[in-house]
Amino acid sequence: MIYIFHGNHTSQSYNEFSELLNNYKLHEKFHQNSKNLEIDSLNRFINTPSLFSETKVVIIENLFSLLKPQLEAVSKLINSRPNLDYLFWQDKKIETVKLKLFPKSTIKIFVLPEVLFSTLDSIRPQNKNEFVKKYQNLVSILPFELILFWFKNHLRRQLTTYSKFSTTSLKETYLNLIKLDYRSKTGKLLDSKENCLERIILSLIDSGP
Repeated sequence: MIYIFHGNHTSQSYNEFSELLNNYKLHEKFHQNSKNLEIDSLNRFINTPSLFSETKVVIIENLFSLLKPQLEAVSKLINSRPNLDYLFWQDKKIETVKLKLFPKSTIKIFVLPEVLFSTLDSIRPQNKNEFVKKYQNLVSILPFELILFWFKNHLRRQLTTYSKFSTTSLKETYLNLIKLDYRSKTGKLLDSKENCLERIILSLIDSGP
């Protein structure tokens, strides 16, 4: 059986991937990332009998990041031995054409809610009301740590590309998010972490261009 986990909700997909992986504690494992994957080693593992008669499982992370010739070679090898179990995790959504290389696989996709991206888009000068409405919805459906990660990532991108905010305001806000992350993890906040995050972003929105 081939199991494929992918999508932009990487924390959830990896958690599900890890839970399934726990079912294979007694199996002989071939566990690699695409960066260090050697097709010859995979071939030997798949086609060599186990010394201890253990059931084998192949686990590859970010397999679909391989170049097309390598990916096709791996898929041909894996499809030739359907009696084994294969677990693949990808840190993003996989293109349909690549998924078709494994036609008999069980595919699970994990997608972040659209409200996350609309909330990020609402972080604009003098756009307080829209942001607050979307943010309150967002914190009700996603964990704080994931929201904070995306907010930091959003500001980091704006620091390297075009932004309607000044560089000074962006840097100050980004540093405040880092401080919030630390204080949240060390229990030094006087208010809820969600409220603290909201105030930091509202301060940026009020700062104007």
